[in-house]
Amino acid sequence: MLFDDGRILFLDRSSLAESENVRLRLHPPERRGPCLVVEKDWEPAGTRGSCIVRVDGEFRLYYEVTLPDGRHCMAFAVSIDGARWERPELGVVEFNGSLRNNLVDVQNQPFNEGCIFVDPTAPEESRFKLVAHAPSQGGMFLFTSPDGIRFTRQPGHLLRFILDNHMTAFYDERARRYLIYTRGWDRTRPIPPMPGSRCVALAETDDLTKPIPFDENAPDPWEPQPKWLNTEWSGIRRLNRELPIVLRCDEHDPEQGGLYQGAVIHYLRDVCLAFPTFYFTYPWPPEGRFINDGVLDIQFASSRDGVCWNRDMREPYVRLDLPDGHASKMMHMLTGIVPGRDTLQQFCIGSRRTHGEGRTDKDARVSHETRPGEPVALRLEQRMDGFVSAESACTGGRLVTGPFRLRSPELTLNIDTSASGAAKAALLREDGTPIEGSGVDQCGLIHGNSTRMPVRWNGRTDVSRLTGQTVRLLLAGRAARLFAVYP
Repeated sequence: MLFDDGRILFLDRSSLAESENVRLRLHPPERRGPCLVVEKDWEPAGTRGSCIVRVDGEFRLYYEVTLPDGRHCMAFAVSIDGARWERPELGVVEFNGSLRNNLVDVQNQPFNEGCIFVDPTAPEESRFKLVAHAPSQGGMFLFTSPDGIRFTRQPGHLLRFILDNHMTAFYDERARRYLIYTRGWDRTRPIPPMPGSRCVALAETDDLTKPIPFDENAPDPWEPQPKWLNTEWSGIRRLNRELPIVLRCDEHDPEQGGLYQGAVIHYLRDVCLAFPTFYFTYPWPPEGRFINDGVLDIQFASSRDGVCWNRDMREPYVRLDLPDGHASKMMHMLTGIVPGRDTLQQFCIGSRRTHGEGRTDKDARVSHETRPGEPVALRLEQRMDGFVSAESACTGGRLVTGPFRLRSPELTLNIDTSASGAAKAALLREDGTPIEGSGVDQCGLIHGNSTRMPVRWNGRTDVSRLTGQTVRLLLAGRAARLFAVYP
């Protein structure tokens, strides 16, 4: 998990015991442009951003690389702050007679996409995990590595299904299980001529050395894909209800909509965040121009357990660019976040072409060749914990949080009143009764914009007399956006 300090976010109304004239508002990040571009001789044949991984005080931005001779590799750049990235010389993969490059060894094993994470339970020789998939390789499989630079493919498969697209994989220390969010096809919601729509399914296991269990008797399975009938993977098919579907479109979404590429982050102990791709499907020929065509943006979802997800805010989290932008037709969020003090960095990939542009045959592959100067990843900057605020009306509003344990001798708020708004706060006992000396009347004016604004009562921030006790926060204000409480 990213944070484990008891902070309270307002991602859904479960954090609010009471509210009046308060709404939950989704806040999009700021675009900061490309943070890494194609510029090395080994990159133009094809690059694709993959994930962000924290390693020993720095961050790695992994991306997939297809070399001009067809070899499949990964590569990474490193950063301390998420804004400036450098390519280290790793010295493990030869390119044009030299090892002076940032290429990561994956044994020239072909796969469509992969997710790398650090396993906190694994021995040193296998603490890096790479979960990958490819129909031509029989489904989902595993690599391990001691350093995230030299990977070894492990025998067998985790799942023998056609999956596709970026997955998210991590070890959930709370549940003591590995969670893998992967691509599914929901047959209960067809988008003609396809008899299904994109969705996100969840695979869970406590042992990545064994095949992941699934419902072998699940109803309404897909037929095996004809493309693979005469290969060693004859019988491989898409995933439908063999695993739980955890993110999908429903009757509140456009009928042409699908969700996939969840980009899930275990953010707090009891909070997971997802940034799934929303795919608006265009008609197929003859009404439309191309097969499997459409445009894609990024949405937001949150969960308390990683299984049941809230999508109450369905407006785009990241909207498409204007026509001359790098992501005017498609975008996908990369898994991973680089946190700072006041802001955090997220990363996405994007395109100026639609999903199926140029595809006129069901088996036609769309070229992913890249040119020098094109982005490997685009940087997004978000306020720390700034995804959703509890916003009081400009005429005034009031909220009371659920109970929480006060951990430190002062209470700080991530709050923005700007100049036009203001707020005051009170601490209440768990049963909602006032605490003497910490009432609204004793609270100094909360005014301004800060990710760490201490609350003062009678001119003092010290609430050490209450440390360790279970309390609630009452906030009364106008035009105030409360993003988080740090107890």
